[in-house]
Amino acid sequence: MAETERLIPLCVFAKPPRPGRAKTRLAAKIGDDAACRLACAFISDFISMARGLEWGRPVLATTEDGMAADSFPPESFPQGTASGSVVRWLQPEGDLGFKLEGIVRQGLETADAVICLGADSPGRPPERLEATRQALQKGSDAVLGPTEDGGYDILALRRCPEGLLSELPWSQPTTFEATKQRLEKRGFTVTVLDRWWDVDEVEDLQRLRDLLSDSSPGGAASRAPATAAVLSELSLLAS
Repeated sequence: MAETERLIPLCVFAKPPRPGRAKTRLAAKIGDDAACRLACAFISDFISMARGLEWGRPVLATTEDGMAADSFPPESFPQGTASGSVVRWLQPEGDLGFKLEGIVRQGLETADAVICLGADSPGRPPERLEATRQALQKGSDAVLGPTEDGGYDILALRRCPEGLLSELPWSQPTTFEATKQRLEKRGFTVTVLDRWWDVDEVEDLQRLRDLLSDSSPGGAASRAPATAAVLSELSLLAS
């Protein structure tokens, strides 16, 4: 088996960022171009983070229009990274549950587990991902990383029977609890991580700005350098 196949796929669900289509709630306050640049930076930082893990590899789980080599803007990739060097898997048609199931099953063809991540949590503590890996290693069937809005930014699975995630209430305050209950009902052992947060609204951007203002060695800015740079260039990062 190839070395890359022994690594855990870390799959971020992302469409190619385009002005007017990326981070629309933020765009209403900061403008389409700024929102698009942030979306690109979020993806770039995800790739950097995943490549920095000895046990994981980045995967872009994307839509049909994201499969072409040049579909994502160059800013979506860390400096020196060719866009074609990042693996892309096509999301199947259907609701988010169907898409998640399809991507997870694809990953499980060559790996013992798959970790799905939200793209909207730059600066995510590395301990959060390490806790996910350790829980899987110790035998948990699933790991959920809840977010403050009632959803989750991490879903890790070691198996994925058909219909596991079907007809769940997506993008609702009850999404996390409903998913946890579904997994437990199916007999999964579930590890729940500490709560984190997404960047969806302008208030979240203020919080992100405060987080990434820590530029000390090992500080949050070092975990999301592309995002910190864009915030600074757009005068959205505190000096």
